[in-house]
Amino acid sequence: MSLLIDNKLKKLSQLLPEGVSAPSAWLSKQGYSPQLVYKYVQNGWLKKVGHGAFSKPESRVEWKGAVLALQRLSNLSFHVGGISALNLQGYAHYLPMGNEKQLYVYGSDTPPAWMRHIQLSQTILFFKKPSFGESGLKKIPSGIRDWELIISSPERAIMEVLYLVEKEGITFQYAAELFEGLSTLRPSLVSELLKICDNIKVKRLFLFLSRYYNHPWNEYLEIDGIELGKGKLQIVKDGVFDKNFLITVPKEFNHG
Repeated sequence: MSLLIDNKLKKLSQLLPEGVSAPSAWLSKQGYSPQLVYKYVQNGWLKKVGHGAFSKPESRVEWKGAVLALQRLSNLSFHVGGISALNLQGYAHYLPMGNEKQLYVYGSDTPPAWMRHIQLSQTILFFKKPSFGESGLKKIPSGIRDWELIISSPERAIMEVLYLVEKEGITFQYAAELFEGLSTLRPSLVSELLKICDNIKVKRLFLFLSRYYNHPWNEYLEIDGIELGKGKLQIVKDGVFDKNFLITVPKEFNHG
């Protein structure tokens, strides 16, 4: 092995952590041409993990490594959200921690082609709505070097869940159980997100459930100026109509 190849391999080892997928576009920016990457794969110094993505040869890429590749190496605006973000923060206790069969990822960008081919233990589901910009995002340790994952705060994550109620297998009852455990939300951030949110369903459902469970933070919400729209929304079939928020809810949630 030439000294140049040896030095470039050492550099790549420093740049690329174990368990993280390296998109070919990122490798090119670091000075590794497609021809050189092909040579590395042929010699067993890199492993192809999908069309246009690679990893260290003894490395197994799981969801964290794929998401970090999106966030840090591709600089795309994706974050772990919804149920997955709540699970990571301990709010979905009846879900197996860190072992979801589906990972909920949100962002305004289009997922790169290599994400369609990479083999993971989990299925990654991508969503563009609801959108709150950068509000309500946070960073947590990934367990891979000192790299951090960008995820939704509980305040934002529950609103992402509510958007999917009665879709993607998320029932009203399931979302309500999650909501019941959110007794320590920050009312200032909740108020901010509700004002940013452009989805009537999310806002009406959130305010209905906040009134239903009446957590301590509920009385500090600033709801003036939150546009709830007009007209009725059928959230569930064969439910009861809530006159305050003009939505149908399961009969067991009827205040009477």
